[in-house]
Amino acid sequence: MRVLVAAAAVAVGVSAAACSTEGRPGRSPAPAATPPPVTATSGSAPLEAPGLPALAGQAATCAGPREKTFALDAREVTLDLGMGMRFNAWTYDGTLPGPTLEACEGDLVTIKVENHANTSHGLDSHALRIDMRRFGAVPPGGTRVIEKAVDTPGVYMYHCASGPVTDIHIKSGLYGAMIVYPRDATLKPARELVVVQSAIYGTPDKTGLIPGTDPARAQKNDPFVMMFNGRLEHAPLPVQPGDLVRAYVVNVGPGVAAIHVIGTILETVYDGASEIRNVQTYGIPAGSGAMVEFRIPEAGVYAFVDHDRLAYLPWGMVLAFDTTGDPHVQTH
Repeated sequence: MRVLVAAAAVAVGVSAAACSTEGRPGRSPAPAATPPPVTATSGSAPLEAPGLPALAGQAATCAGPREKTFALDAREVTLDLGMGMRFNAWTYDGTLPGPTLEACEGDLVTIKVENHANTSHGLDSHALRIDMRRFGAVPPGGTRVIEKAVDTPGVYMYHCASGPVTDIHIKSGLYGAMIVYPRDATLKPARELVVVQSAIYGTPDKTGLIPGTDPARAQKNDPFVMMFNGRLEHAPLPVQPGDLVRAYVVNVGPGVAAIHVIGTILETVYDGASEIRNVQTYGIPAGSGAMVEFRIPEAGVYAFVDHDRLAYLPWGMVLAFDTTGDPHVQTH
């Protein structure tokens, strides 16, 4: 079992919890192949890595048309989570999380959801001030179109809306991040990424397949495993000393995400209209999001974690920011 080099001291300190599978099946993570290498880039740009949600950024988004249309397909697919596990998921566009939706303050946004699944699905975006009945589910083969101007910058969750069964639809994979950038305030140059924290509520069989969401576990908020960006394996992200990193974080749940970066301090957190500076850990409730900035203080490796979920370190719930370029630096 490999542990992130920079987080070794922390991992040892919580080894009793981090290496335990208490409350989950007595199954250790399968040995994982080394993730594909990431090509380092310099300057202000989104970070890129296998499995990292694509991001255009503020400049490109706000320079584009003021009418933006997003097409999402609800689909049932089997996804590779890493560590030898697969999950029969309900998704938007076949990915976990769904595509990141990016708009600029004042844009007229149209979201079109086509249901290619075997049960009814809809969509609720927390970025929209709109009659909630516009979010309702449509049957298989149906289409839901939602149109509204976005007027409040922030980092928002979107998810399936399906009446009394909305919770299990979300926990089966129908969720993603929506970012509304401020139009008149330019964000500082930074290396950017999207982080969506979520969980799996099913048990793998002998082949590593999780056949779907267990309703009993979902109702009790009892995940088998928790993860960032729908993966249990993450390639190290290349950065340089002095870089400002900006993470657009959405917490799907369960519980509050205690966002912390081992080796540095959160320089600024933007949560709604609030701006919080120089905090060690920041809590993001389930169903919410925030923009989190931190600086790489010197050469080395830095670990983005949920400090209340360190037990999932051996399951890859950590993102490593690496200045060394060492291809052997591992995130679990």
